[in-house]
Amino acid sequence: MTGKYEKCFADNLKSWNAVAQLHAQGSGAEFYRIEEFLQGECKLGPWELEEVGDVARKSLLHLQCHIGTDTLSWSRYGAQVTGLDFSPAAIVEAERFARLLDIDDARFVVAAVSAAETALNGEQFDIVYTGRGAICWLPDLDEWAGICAQLVRPDGILYMEETHPTLDLMEVIQIDGKQVIQPKYDPFRTEPVSEDYEGSYADRNAKTGSQTNHCWEHGFGEIINALVKHGFEIELLKERPWAFFEPWEDVFEPVIPNYWKLKDGFVPLPMSYSLRARKRC
Repeated sequence: MTGKYEKCFADNLKSWNAVAQLHAQGSGAEFYRIEEFLQGECKLGPWELEEVGDVARKSLLHLQCHIGTDTLSWSRYGAQVTGLDFSPAAIVEAERFARLLDIDDARFVVAAVSAAETALNGEQFDIVYTGRGAICWLPDLDEWAGICAQLVRPDGILYMEETHPTLDLMEVIQIDGKQVIQPKYDPFRTEPVSEDYEGSYADRNAKTGSQTNHCWEHGFGEIINALVKHGFEIELLKERPWAFFEPWEDVFEPVIPNYWKLKDGFVPLPMSYSLRARKRC
């Protein structure tokens, strides 16, 4: 997943390193509900626990784990967790949370998804978990699915809780004084969407310095075809009108902890989805 996009990955790494401490300890901690998390709040959607099933004593790898709050939430339900992320600054925060929570058996590894097999010495897991805005940072889902297939043991599962492709395409504009949601991005483009910004989705006013992000659009066809090609059977796909972040100001309202929905007056749109795929034996 490097090569022609090496500059994109370098920019993205700089960006994620810049916001890790902000999200864990700074002004972005309110968005992440860090205080509540440290007091025992689960960061996972209630359907995730149901759709993944009992994780007690099962090995779970969380790809692109960021600061580890979701990873450690799985640990609270008995999973033997490993979190992997390419940002050293994020892994520092994840390991700090594990110490604060006395979760001694959680393991965190600094590595890009493309290097996961090597970084984990070929280890396989009962569950590979990913999502919450993860695959948009990867240009090649065929390569990603192949890596996931190597990381999931036979008859194990890949589980995703992800941003819906529809939401990824949209923007909010003002028309005659009203906020209108409309398409902005081409769903079929293969080159990255590159944007300069300062701040974070967790705090738009944060002083992070100027950053550049590069993301890729991925539709359901691309996602599912890649997984099937690499030996997965799709067992579940559910779409929801809830987002696990607030994409635009003054358009969303909280619905449950860690999730938002469009305010009344807007036509509901699919905002997130969950997918469970089993690796064929």
